Amino acid sequence: MNKISRKINDSSKSGHQSIKALCNQSPFLIINTPCGVAKYKFNRIGYNNKDEIVLEYKLINDDKYKNTNIIRHNIGEYYYLSATQVLYAFNYIASS
Repeated sequence: MNKISRKINDSSKSGHQSIKALCNQSPFLIINTPCGVAKYKFNRIGYNNKDEIVLEYKLINDDKYKNTNIIRHNIGEYYYLSATQVLYAFNYIASS
């Protein structure tokens, strides 16, 4: 899922805007990737080839997270999550 498109149709625009507003209010996530844990910042929203919302997070340099360079080397600068995954993460944060 390396590429996401920026197309937005009218029927999904309200959901898109709601998720974007939520991500802008709380732009940082700590993500446990297959290569370790790192801090990411919300970058943009797009759609995959199935017209599902995909959220792009950018890897942040943070001295608290020692795996950042390993993650950057093996996975890259960006990490992609579905809207369901992001909402689950926010729900978990809100519940704790």
